[in-house]
Amino acid sequence: MKKPIIFSTILVTLATLLITPGTQISAETTAVAEPNDDWLHVEGNNIVDKYGNKVWITGANWFGFNCREMMFLDSYHSDILADIKIVADKGINVVRIPIATDLLYSWSKGQYPMSTDTSFNNEALEGLNSFELFNFMLENFKKVGIKVILDVHGATTDNQGHIYPLWYNGTITEEIFKSAWVWVANYYKNDDTIIGFDLKNEPHTNTGNVKMKASCAIWDDSNDPNNWKRAAQETALAIMKVHPNALIFVEGVEMYPKDGKWDDATFDTSPWTGNNDYYGNWWGGNLRGVKDYPIDLGEHQDQLVYSPHDYGPLVYEQSWFTGNFVTADDETAQEILYDQCWRDNWAYLMENGTSPLLIGEWGGITEGGDKLLSTNLKYLRCMRNYISQNKYKMHHTLWCINIDSADTGGLFTRGEGTPFEGGRDLKWNDNKYDNYLLPVLWKNEDGKFQGLDHKVPLGCNGVTLPEGGSTTPTKTPATPTKSITPTSIVTPTAIVTPTPTASDVKPGDVDGNGSINSIDFALMRNYLLGNLKDFPAEDDIKAGDLNGDKSINSLDFAIMRMYLLGMITKFSV
Repeated sequence: MKKPIIFSTILVTLATLLITPGTQISAETTAVAEPNDDWLHVEGNNIVDKYGNKVWITGANWFGFNCREMMFLDSYHSDILADIKIVADKGINVVRIPIATDLLYSWSKGQYPMSTDTSFNNEALEGLNSFELFNFMLENFKKVGIKVILDVHGATTDNQGHIYPLWYNGTITEEIFKSAWVWVANYYKNDDTIIGFDLKNEPHTNTGNVKMKASCAIWDDSNDPNNWKRAAQETALAIMKVHPNALIFVEGVEMYPKDGKWDDATFDTSPWTGNNDYYGNWWGGNLRGVKDYPIDLGEHQDQLVYSPHDYGPLVYEQSWFTGNFVTADDETAQEILYDQCWRDNWAYLMENGTSPLLIGEWGGITEGGDKLLSTNLKYLRCMRNYISQNKYKMHHTLWCINIDSADTGGLFTRGEGTPFEGGRDLKWNDNKYDNYLLPVLWKNEDGKFQGLDHKVPLGCNGVTLPEGGSTTPTKTPATPTKSITPTSIVTPTAIVTPTPTASDVKPGDVDGNGSINSIDFALMRNYLLGNLKDFPAEDDIKAGDLNGDKSINSLDFAIMRMYLLGMITKFSV
């Protein structure tokens, strides 16, 4: 057997490689997530776990993989692992991650664009391409009990890509959109860190008062290329064929005809020259069409969740934020929002039992001197209260965690807030969090933050989901064909697992724990850099020589990378 001293030294080195000092994410997490025990599904207007227990998705958005930088933009300013840790410790149980279709499609073709280099703040990210970086983020979310919803935010990796109204754009066709989704669903079908897919962020209309039907996202029963209802249903069914355990989140559109018929080639929405024959709402927030043309997933209907977006007047001063709303008390203001916007656009779906709702985006600026700030804060209080009143039926992910959102602000700030270790010039926005998000985060009876993992607690202040329940599971989780669950890094005080004998060692499993994952990849990288002289596995050559040339070199490192990326399924030795 290898000497314990060597094994401990390697673990220390590996912890240094993967976790920046001070964050200790992995060292604090002793439980190990299972890859297939946390899938969720819908029962009536609730989302439940595999035991039939109701859950409450209460999270926030974290963007960047949809942008040209292809990484969480807060990596510029801080230790991203410290950021993940505080997000978990603050009780956010789901992170909605915007991404772009062209990036997913590149990955599916074995092409891995490089993300912007932020290794000056994050040594563990040095040299990682966009795909490796994304998986590194997933692993660290897993370690602190955070789940992920993946959201196609736009067709292309562009910081303004979400402004284009449709899911196809130029070379990114609908077929590419669908194939990218099927690929990512198939790739992660055995890892329930990603619990669901938001198919397309905010389908909407062209800009200006005069709308051209052919350029707008519509919702009906036609075969038109811009019919979002059709495209969403077809994409969801294609995903279900490879990954029937994922939740499918479908957003609405922006405009909907009052007679339910999209029979105008153009229509004018101007309050002065228009005909007032279309209902308008926020981008993605108009789900009136579901009443006439519901999404039909057949046997997979219990994986469908409708997901509108909703904002306050500092994003855009909609008509319902004027008039009586300005001077109304909070209770009356909420009634105004419900009557003029929420009820007929999406709340009816929750109320009549068609579907639970995920408010995929809500939020807004909470500080500053804007003349609309007071009405914006009133909106935030109304939405917060409405979410609280509809616990378990109305799920939500606040926009956003990032410091970079100009029209909403973020949970990270450079203004008034609490510094945190690893945050560098970022602070935690206590005002936004304490007053608007914290009251609608899921807590148990003891006041602990409730996570969505049955094994790993949510950060340092949260708990796991209970195992078992009074309801018999309606689905059996799929058996993984290959586990991609990362091995947790334990504090290097003792060997907790017997070291395998030479006959048990398999190629690629350089840490000797029985599985091949990113930890083995990091160990091999350190070995080739000369930081390690030995692997934890009993037989270095047998574990690390992946091409059969009786040596361990950069070729073996490249082969392991291809294996972990799914480009090959086995080694040649």
